[in-house]
Amino acid sequence: MKFIKKSLKMALIRRQHRLYEKMLRDKDLSYDQWIRQQEEKIEIVPDIMSDVKKSLTNDSPKEAFDGLKMENEGNYSLKTNRVESEKKMAVSINALQFFWENWGAILENEDIDILILTLYEGELSEAAKTLIYRTFSQNESIILIYGDEDVQKQVHGEREEPWFKPDWSPDRFLSSYYFGGLIAVKREALRAIWEENKTLVMKKKLLQEERQMLYELLYKLICIHGGFSDRRNDDLAPVYHIRQVLFHSRESGYEQIRELRLPETIQCVQPNESEAFISIIIPSKDNPEVLFYCIHSLLERTYTAYPYEIIIVDNGSNDSNRQRIEEELECLKSANSTVAGFTYVYQPMEFNFSDMCNLGAKKARGNFLLFLNDDMEILQSDWLDLMIEKAALPYAGAVGVKLLYPNSDTIQHAGITNLRVGPAHKLQFLSDKKVHYYGMNRGVHNMLAVTGACLLLRREVFDQAGGFCRELAVAFNDVDLCYTLYEKGYYNIVRNDVILYHHESLSRGKDGESEEKQLRLLREKDLLYERHQALYGKDPFYHPYLTTDMLEAEYSPACRYQVTLNMPWSEVTKLDGIPAGAREDSCLVVGMECAMDIYKWKYGVEAPKDKEAYSEDMGYYFQGYSFIIGADNACFIKKLLLRDKEKGVIFEIFVDERCRKDIKNNLSDQLNVDLTGFAAKVKMNVLPEGNYQFGMLAKDRCSRLKLVNWSSWTLEVKK
Repeated sequence: MKFIKKSLKMALIRRQHRLYEKMLRDKDLSYDQWIRQQEEKIEIVPDIMSDVKKSLTNDSPKEAFDGLKMENEGNYSLKTNRVESEKKMAVSINALQFFWENWGAILENEDIDILILTLYEGELSEAAKTLIYRTFSQNESIILIYGDEDVQKQVHGEREEPWFKPDWSPDRFLSSYYFGGLIAVKREALRAIWEENKTLVMKKKLLQEERQMLYELLYKLICIHGGFSDRRNDDLAPVYHIRQVLFHSRESGYEQIRELRLPETIQCVQPNESEAFISIIIPSKDNPEVLFYCIHSLLERTYTAYPYEIIIVDNGSNDSNRQRIEEELECLKSANSTVAGFTYVYQPMEFNFSDMCNLGAKKARGNFLLFLNDDMEILQSDWLDLMIEKAALPYAGAVGVKLLYPNSDTIQHAGITNLRVGPAHKLQFLSDKKVHYYGMNRGVHNMLAVTGACLLLRREVFDQAGGFCRELAVAFNDVDLCYTLYEKGYYNIVRNDVILYHHESLSRGKDGESEEKQLRLLREKDLLYERHQALYGKDPFYHPYLTTDMLEAEYSPACRYQVTLNMPWSEVTKLDGIPAGAREDSCLVVGMECAMDIYKWKYGVEAPKDKEAYSEDMGYYFQGYSFIIGADNACFIKKLLLRDKEKGVIFEIFVDERCRKDIKNNLSDQLNVDLTGFAAKVKMNVLPEGNYQFGMLAKDRCSRLKLVNWSSWTLEVKK
């Protein structure tokens, strides 16, 4: 009998494995499959190429760049079936080496309107010419276009390694050539800048490779056309990023151009010593040891010619700590003649980071304001000078730096990205020894926001933004400030070439530890997007083809997670209690990532009063991950649980399993954890009013084992 039972169980397990593998194949899209699905949505005009003029081609092997032979080299008149512009444009497509060898004939050829240059071996995508033509046709202020790219295997033609780039990022361009393998530029604009710089460029031609010369020429071109000014009128921006793959390279393009740099003399301009006075504002309470560790690291490791003062804002330390801070500051005043002043502002009040920073700004004498957490540790002597270099630029908003966890190479902050689920610290907890996603933890980048743990900006810019929003007392106040600056036309900047240690959360603990903190965090996030509705789910420096609907550290193509609301409404069953035979066990891990009103999820605001008009959006969306430690996860079926915390009523919700490679990569010692993700969509009228706790029920299909566990996440349902 035991043998029969064992055989039956093994048969059930094998069957379950087959079902699991089939489900995994259906849900685990490769990048190649996914990107082709996205590109099917692009309208490509079949006969956009006409009136072919075979001239200026590089169709002989000697003239080809690195063996490149484009299919459609030459000059073409472009037109569309749909009338988007009466103007016809002629395009010349050339490899870069061919351009340098024939620049005179190309730039003086008035039959050419647009010049497409390829910097390394590869080919244009099917949609490239159509999209480039349309973009130039629709906006005459654009003089240069770049797009995204990937690598196409030569044998089977499969595509991989996508490089999804940010929209025009002046500081990233100054830091590294991120345009990649293909650019499109107006010939007349390039000809004009060439005439002005021809002598200089031709002298450099003997010393520099073609790509470096092009980089410097494009810098001058963009300067003349206003690309390094504020973006208060995006319609007149000279540089445009097409958010589609325009180029298929033969090998990683980033590896071929990652060392390109502009000369240091033109990367940024240092203000005169007499033009900058820095006020360093440090909010702190009952943290004298941490505070003075920070201040001593600043005094001992900072070398700058700029005068600076230190202002400590204390919202109510106890008498003992207050006295200790005052005495220590008196010692520092007498021992540090180079510091322009130490100010201690003691004002007891409820913790409000915004109020404390704003109070410090009122007391500040500087024309530059640096907001610094009391748990920071300075590591490099030039950190302040490097931050000032950027903050002094007329288009600069807030300037931040890269933060590491103490005594490690683990990233805590490298800029803030705006996702649909809220502001996110991409690359957090990853090693800084590795270069992540085409250099996102190296050099200088424009980001939608930087952390207030170390944030520098000009006082006039701070005043224009209205300071920190006092209604955001704890969370998102720094993000709100940066979003406001962006909306006013400034670029926010993170210097990943400046590194500080951040002894994170020593001051007040971590957000989300308790139900109270979780609810406060959600309220403040709601307020953030009420103040910045146009930015909800949008980030010009983070490509929409990257994961936008969940928190994960890597920069991953959206195909990895397939977050979508395009699914049926989940079945919901009311239970009398925990199912019979189920035991609570912490081996069942439940990680909630999203639990919110669908209308708010989609649009960032509360639904209007006329809810009937939006019936398809009236419900809740739940998302997260779950797995059983030490078990064969392929054998389990999971149901999400919602338990009314007062009445004890439990609702069981059917979930859609999702592929989660990020979770799998962290669980190398666990079995069948590819489909650990889950999502569910529940109609709003299904759940009675109440405060619900989330949990998970896992049933083993090959035995009678039932497991239950609960998360700290809650959902408040109001009618």
